[in-house]
Amino acid sequence: MPGILKLVILGTCLLGFVESASAQEKAAAPVGSWRGSVVTFDLGSDGKFSYKDAETAKLTGSWQWLPTTQFGGVLELTSSAPGSPNKLRFPIAWMNKNTLRFCDANDHCDTLSRQEAPSARRPGS
Repeated sequence: MPGILKLVILGTCLLGFVESASAQEKAAAPVGSWRGSVVTFDLGSDGKFSYKDAETAKLTGSWQWLPTTQFGGVLELTSSAPGSPNKLRFPIAWMNKNTLRFCDANDHCDTLSRQEAPSARRPGS
């Protein structure tokens, strides 16, 4: 009986390790300022966002990151404006640490680049 108990405990520990490793393999949230040819958005570490594209007035509200793979996920925006759609979802794929691919519901995609925070810019640059 003690051997079976040890096996059950070991199996439970290994399962927990595998689950935590899988969670670590998911893509990180794209926190920061991003700019593309059509879309611009800022995702604050406080869960607030601002979003602007060529066809939509600027939106603000709260955001959530739903990682789906090691290289991407879905950005879910909830606008604070009355009468706005409940949630907007945008698939995002990381290309590298400073570039991502952002697509809308109509499968129009834009490549966005990370922008430096204003306080991090050097004078004259």
